[in-house]
Amino acid sequence: MTAPARSRTAPRQTGMKRLAGGLAFLCLVLFLLAIEQKQAVEAWRAVRDDAVPAAGRTIDWAVQGLSGQAADMDGLKQAMVGKDAPLAAAKTDAVLSGEFSPADPETRDAVGSLSFLGAAVRFESGDSFATAPLRIALGQERYAFDQTFADRMDAPHDAQIELRRIVPNSPAEPVAPSALCGGRVPGGIALLHRRDRVDLMLFRAGALVGPDAPPDALCGHWRFNAR
Repeated sequence: MTAPARSRTAPRQTGMKRLAGGLAFLCLVLFLLAIEQKQAVEAWRAVRDDAVPAAGRTIDWAVQGLSGQAADMDGLKQAMVGKDAPLAAAKTDAVLSGEFSPADPETRDAVGSLSFLGAAVRFESGDSFATAPLRIALGQERYAFDQTFADRMDAPHDAQIELRRIVPNSPAEPVAPSALCGGRVPGGIALLHRRDRVDLMLFRAGALVGPDAPPDALCGHWRFNAR
């Protein structure tokens, strides 16, 4: 091979090596994310909404490991979601489960205890709802014209409120009216889980949760403590 030919081949080989190195790093990141599937959604959101900063933070994490410093999985999670999103917030996709006792006399008299089993929400009073995820709302959002979740639940403005739709148990079995909604059909719930405490708000069907919701959209608000 002549000298000019070798000079043209060298840059191509260098470029291929860099590409191979980049693909290897990407495979490593995807492998680590697969190990902790709970973070897969947050990783996707980071790439979708803030791809370039997330990539830069992830590269910094990898360089930290190559330099001999500790670079654990929490570091990778933090790199993907950024410093402004605490790891605790990234864990909001954990499924709420278990049994909860009424935290006040009003809740005890109205519904009794509460239990979560998968997507099912069951009250001691006999009401049971199948639910499906809707979205995460912030505490500062209004669920009615002049009322916010934060004010109602005595929560911070940046609290994460889980909104769920109430769905039929089967296509042939529509959601039934409930005494908890004054004999009307319930349509959705809002949940705030704080350590050993849960706040639950029940809304009637057909009423959008937001600043345009009518005053009677809220059927009830109850508080529970973990058993």
